Amino acid sequence: MSNYTPQMVAALMAGTVTNYDTAVSYAEANSLSIRSVIAKVKSLGLDYTPKTRTLKRGDRVTKIELVRAIEKSLASGTDSLVGLEKSSVAALSRLLVEIP
Repeated sequence: MSNYTPQMVAALMAGTVTNYDTAVSYAEANSLSIRSVIAKVKSLGLDYTPKTRTLKRGDRVTKIELVRAIEKSLASGTDSLVGLEKSSVAALSRLLVEIP
């Protein structure tokens, strides 16, 4: 049993939903979930532009930045600690703090 009537499918086929914002509007107007609308649009093979995601890096530090800081603290050459970047951020942060 489909939640979509033939009229609803026809509206989708006419290009009512093309991106996340139009999917939200369509979902609210038809008492559907946004995920359902997006899935239906994709299953019909229609063009859909997903919402762009923005990463909030803020003041976080990457693992490679931590490894470089550790190498600098130890006065060792670059790449001397190859593989250390596979450690967790917490472990790298702790190691950097513990270096005299």
